[in-house]
Order: sequence, then C-alpha cells, then structure tokens
Amino acid sequence: MKKSLLIVVLLLPIILFSQHNIIIDGRFEDWDAVTTVVTDSAHDEHDTDWYGDGLSQPVPRKYSDIDIVEAKFTHDKENLYAYVKASGIVGRTSRSADGQNAGRYYYIITIDVDNNDSTGYALQEGNYWPNSTGYDVNMEVEFYNGSFNTGHYIHHDFLNETELEQGRVDLQNHILRLGPGTYDYYTQWVVFEDSSIVEVKDRGPVYQGIIEVAVSEDGHEAEMKAPMWGWFADENGVPTIQLGDTLDISFSLEASGELSESAIEAGYTGNRSVWGSDTADPIEGYVLTDLWSGVEQRAASTPESFQLKQNYPNPFNPQTTISYSLYEKAPVHLFIANSNGQVVRSIVNNVQQAGEYSLQWDGMDNYGNAMTSGIYFVVLKSATGQMVQRMVLLR
Repeated sequence: MKKSLLIVVLLLPIILFSQHNIIIDGRFEDWDAVTTVVTDSAHDEHDTDWYGDGLSQPVPRKYSDIDIVEAKFTHDKENLYAYVKASGIVGRTSRSADGQNAGRYYYIITIDVDNNDSTGYALQEGNYWPNSTGYDVNMEVEFYNGSFNTGHYIHHDFLNETELEQGRVDLQNHILRLGPGTYDYYTQWVVFEDSSIVEVKDRGPVYQGIIEVAVSEDGHEAEMKAPMWGWFADENGVPTIQLGDTLDISFSLEASGELSESAIEAGYTGNRSVWGSDTADPIEGYVLTDLWSGVEQRAASTPESFQLKQNYPNPFNPQTTISYSLYEKAPVHLFIANSNGQVVRSIVNNVQQAGEYSLQWDGMDNYGNAMTSGIYFVVLKSATGQMVQRMVLLR
C-alpha cells in the first residue's frame, strides 16, 4: 500500500501558480482574491497646481473620470500588477478627430523601492494629494488623443540637471542609481522584450513596450502589468526591484480634463484643459514575497509549442534563469553566443523529452571564465526550429 501511494505522488505534476493569477484582458474576476487593497473617498478630485501655487492643500475639482474609489496591488515571480476603479471612465480623453484638443490621461503607480524616505521625492511636489515621501520610480500608462499611447517606466532620483544627464547615460547601460530626488527631474522610457529602450516624453510617438494595460468594457476599471526587470539594476548589478523587497505604493489618476465636469460647466467644449488629479492613500510595507525559490517547476501537461522565453532577470548579475518548452521529444542544443555570434557557453546538447525546462546561466564561459558586461544571446535549436533571446550581463 505504501509503495502504491509513493508511485502516485511521484507521478503528480508540480504546478506553480503566481501569488494571484492575473491576466491583463479587461476582465476582473481574477482580482477578486487580491486582498492588498485601498479604498478612496468618492468625489475628492482636485486641481494640479495647488502646491506650486503655494497652497497648503488642493482646490476641489469636478472630474469623475479620475476619481479613484478602489485600488489593488499584487505580484508574481516576474511582474507587478495594479488595479484601479474610478467613478468615471479610465483613460477617456478628448480627440482631435472630434474637433477638440488631443487630451491626456495618466494611470500612475508610484513606488518607493528601497523603503527609504531619504531617496526619491515627495508626492506633493507633483501636486498630488495626500502627500507621502520617498518615491523613486513609476510604472505608468499614458492615454493620448483617445487611445493608449505609451506604457513607460520613470526614475525620479535626481536633484539637478547634472544628475539627470548622468542618469540618462546610466539608463543607456541599464543602470538606475537610487538617491535623493525631486519631481522636476526624471528619466522616462519604454522597454521592449529584447531589453532595448527608447526614452519618451508625454504626448510623444506611440510606443507600447512590455507594460500592459486593459480597461473594462464599461470603463470604470483598469489593470496594469509591469515586468520588474524594466527598472533594470544599480551599478553593482542589484535589480532595482526584485523578490524579497519591501515597497510603498501610491495610486494616482490624472488628466488634462477637456471632458471633465468642471470644463463642461465652464463651457469649454473640449478645447480648454481643466486638469484634475486624485491619489489614494498609499499601500505601505508591501513585501514582494518569494513563493518560488527552491521549487522545481514541471509542466502539468505537454506544452503545445516550441518556445524560448525571455530570461529573467534581464539585465542580470551574476546569474539568470532561462526557460523553454518542447512539445515533442527532440535533439536540443541550447547555447550562449556573444555579439559576434561566437558560442561562449554550451549548456544543453542532447535529446530531451517534451516538457517545460528551466535552468540557470552563471555568466561563465565553457572554461569557467567570467564573461564581461555586454549583450549576449541565448539560442535554442532543435529539429522543430530555432529561437533566440537577447540578454544583458552587467558586472
């Protein structure tokens, strides 16, 4: 009897679920189990000039589209997820096609990544309310002229133009340095699956990288997903955000307001902005709990495709995880090549059964030498085909 039971246990697949299995699809049943939630008073929208005008608190404004009533936050092994519910319609802007201004709308998640109020900036510097401090980075979506424009990352830890220029140089090398900052100086970029970036400005060309967003059919709810690796790492290769970190998280909606109730009452007919903003109380002390380390993941069923996934983290130091799937038994060659196409490390070169596979590359070549910083490629070859993913090693 004990032998039979042991056989059954060994045959059962080990399935790993994310902390909450969120799919960015505009359907929100998957958020029901998320308990990290903050509610916000209805009808507390305000102007976006109060702090700059020297006032002690905002001036009320009528703008239901940016009126937050509920916000939630969760994560899985690789991504951060945010949810917001508004009284009005999330992402709604005026459109030039309607003879109006091309309006702007921002869905903003601001994050203190190091649990340190001496780095980053205070929310009130951006005219947000209520105020809290120590925010270093944003995951953010801009809607412009009636549609989704960019999903971008922001870094706010700069005090002056000199520091900002150095931050732009660092960014091109996938480096983010934490330190004191102000709202007025920041880098803003879109990241793509191959780790390439493009710096963007508000109302810029449409770039939709690895940040995803979806809005409910009625417009009252929205969800966002941002891979952690899009904030890259510090000068020592430590990821800016990774499992085990403790975060403070602030939720804001902000828009130019040509379609706000205040603008309508003033008779502006979509051709004059009445900016509005609303910020919920922050979620403080959120821990990116690691539910996955030390557990081997195996597929619950045979994969349906031949696939090489993007390595994680990326950029990385000192090691990264490479995952791939085979839908049939086949000879497999998995290797690392440098930017000149030379094979520097052969990792797998044998016949493998159909299934999911996950392994780590430690940044070493075939002779145990540490590879230098740079761009590398992981290549998966089999009888089915060939796939390539771009990686960045930081030393």
